[in-house]
Amino acid sequence: MQSNKAGFADLKRLQQAALEEQRTRALREQAAQQARPQASPQAPKSVATAEEIKLFARATQAVTPIKAAPRAVHRPSERARAEVVAQRRQRALGQEQPTAPALSDAFSPFSTEDADLAWLAPGMGPEVLRQLRRAFWPVGAHLDLHGMNSDEAKIALAQFIEASKTHGTRCVRIVHGQGYGSADGQSVLKSRVAQWLTQLSTISAFASAPQAHGGRGALLALLRL
Repeated sequence: MQSNKAGFADLKRLQQAALEEQRTRALREQAAQQARPQASPQAPKSVATAEEIKLFARATQAVTPIKAAPRAVHRPSERARAEVVAQRRQRALGQEQPTAPALSDAFSPFSTEDADLAWLAPGMGPEVLRQLRRAFWPVGAHLDLHGMNSDEAKIALAQFIEASKTHGTRCVRIVHGQGYGSADGQSVLKSRVAQWLTQLSTISAFASAPQAHGGRGALLALLRL
């Protein structure tokens, strides 16, 4: 009888030990799970059904896709390309002739003291000047006259305008400076550039540039193509 009681007691102790071991294992697993970084739950991906796709297609069948606005790109015209080819042929044969027109210093209606310069060729409306002052037309070519004397600037300007016309450039910028380095602090080239431009039949208008394009130290000129 005593042996049976001892056996039951041993069995009970074994059961209690097994329960304690299971409890300890469960506590360890729980602690390990709490120590791991929790992944943020991801929203389930929605998949459109065939019926939803049909409804969407029916709702958008009258919609016209928006096309990207074309960029303003200045390309030489057919006539300009032909002139360039002719000039290259003359250069190769040693027959190239100077095309820049002669400019005169005889009289200038512009003064070195003029803060802003502006001029319109006959037949051009005042709106052209307003648009020039706002840099409405993209500047397609640039000429910097800093460091040049009057004779050098005159030749450079005439050749620059002729080349711009040949390449079909509509609007150009000419930097004449403000005369900070001159003896009297006045820009000699400022009034002379304006005077020379009025003698070129290619020029239809010019005005002092907006601040972003050089301000009173530069001109924006519009070419007649």
